[in-house]
Formats: sequence, C-alpha cells, structure tokens
Amino acid sequence: MYDIVSLGELLIDLIPHDDFTQEQFAYEAKVGGAPVNVLSGLAKWGHSSAYIAKVGNDAFGRYLKEKIERADIDANHIKVDSKAPTTVAVVTLDERGERTFDFIRNPGADQLLTKDEIDYSLIRRTKIFHFGTLSLTHHPSREATLEVIKYAKEQSKLISFDPNYRPLLWEDQDDAKRMILEGLQWADLVKISDEEVEFLTNDKEVVSAAEQLARKYQIPMLFVTKGKEGAAVICNGHLLFEKGRTVQPVDTTGAGDAFMASVLHQFLVKDKPISAITKEDLADMLQFANDAASMSTMKKGGFGVVPAIDELQINNRTEV
Repeated sequence: MYDIVSLGELLIDLIPHDDFTQEQFAYEAKVGGAPVNVLSGLAKWGHSSAYIAKVGNDAFGRYLKEKIERADIDANHIKVDSKAPTTVAVVTLDERGERTFDFIRNPGADQLLTKDEIDYSLIRRTKIFHFGTLSLTHHPSREATLEVIKYAKEQSKLISFDPNYRPLLWEDQDDAKRMILEGLQWADLVKISDEEVEFLTNDKEVVSAAEQLARKYQIPMLFVTKGKEGAAVICNGHLLFEKGRTVQPVDTTGAGDAFMASVLHQFLVKDKPISAITKEDLADMLQFANDAASMSTMKKGGFGVVPAIDELQINNRTEV
C-alpha cells in the first residue's frame, strides 16, 4: 500500500549555475515536474509513493529515472517514449530568486502518456492520488490523466490537486481555465496560488474569491498561497491565515511544491478524514507548510529540497 501515487510531467529543470554570465551560459540539470517534487518531499519525510510519467529515450530521461529511484520513489511506472525527447524547462532567476520558465516541449515525451499505459492497480493500492495540470495541456496525456482521476474517485481515494498553471504551455488560455476548473470539481484537497485564483475569477480579493471557489466546487479543503506574504486555508467552516517567514531566497522554484508536500505530510500524520480536521489541525498544517516552503527556497531546484523534520522542529519562526 502506498501513501500517495501521482501522475504528471517529468522534465529537466536547467537552473543557472553560480558561474552563469551573459557571455557564458552555464546551467545545472535538476529533476523537474511539480507532482514529482511533491513526492520527493514526502519520501524524505518517510512516506511511500509511486510516480506515473513518461520520459524520452535519452540521457535526460535516464538521469530522471535514476534520481527518482534514489529518492525512494517507485519509478517502475515511468514509461519511455522512443520518438519524443524528454521535456526541458530553462529557468531564469532574478536577483530575488524569483523564477521564470522557457520550455522545450514540442512535443515532449511527458505529453504522450496514454491511458493504456497506466497500471490501475496502483490507484487501488494508494491512500491519496495527486495531480496537476501540466499533464492536461495536450493529448493523449490529458485523456490518461482524466481517466485516472475518475478511477481514483470511483475507488474512494482522496484526490489532491495543485493547478501549477504555466501559461506558456497552454495553446489556449480559456482551455487552461476549463481544465483547472475541471480539476477543482474532482479534488478533495487543493493548493492554489493567489495568481491562479485571480486567473480563474478575475477577482483581486483573492481569499474571498477562493472561498467562492470552495463553495461552488464543494472543495473540502483548500489552501491559498500568497508567496512570501503567507497562506490561507478554508476547511470545515474555518478560514485561517498565517504570515510567511523571513528568509533570503536562492531559488523559489520548489516553494509551492514544498508547501503541497507539507500539507499532505500533515494530513497523513494526523490520519483522520478531512471532515474531522479541526481548527488546531489547520493551524499546524499552515505553520509546518509555511516553514518548509520558505526553507526550501534556500536551495536550488524543487526536487528533494524540503528540510529534514528535525530542521523544521528547531527552526525559529520569524513572522513578517
């Protein structure tokens, strides 16, 4: 039995090396893909997991599979495509560690995962199924993702969703909005950013707009992240907000995924249905997730960058 199974993109993040200059481009290759970043955090904290994805038959694909196996994530369900290459994301960091992405994906192997390549017994053998929207941008991975989501719902699995909206990867932004909203309809637990809420609702009052989304789509537990400002959670009639932490970020690539991993870790540790989650539980989740997310920005990349549990326990929290 797995604690969590996820399906999604699997790609290379090319992150600027310390020696990077405008005259000499130097990059580090890191494991990329929001869902697998989430699994890497959970694996580091002792949870069992498996990843469903597709890579190219190339050096990057082999590198990704090896790194995932070394992180104690079941990589046996990562397929290899003989025609399309592994997707690459070129990351640009500004002086504050904030990142932007350029993608080499036309198509990438991750887009070519088919529903016939899925081992559905994985879904029967997990507590949680987690997904994002990058596997929904194109066919046939869209059909594969939706098929697994529906099967997970039929099997009464808890469904976790982080939209992870990347405008450059969508040919049609209205289609992106439709797919994110469809994801919300299936999800029990959602992590969504303030920018994504505004994209969906055209409302700058992000928290109240998120409350409306939670009501409309009957989402039992919804977290809204607001970058360094902190995060809010809407669940069981409670609305809580916690401020962010003061850190000097190196790279913010993994912050959202660390937050998502933290929420799922706390949910697994508390071992109770969402309907039984208390206000105190939610406060614990927010504190843990904010700490882990902020500390993850002190390392490059998003894979395996969450701090150890004992680091979080001794971390002195500083509110901004």
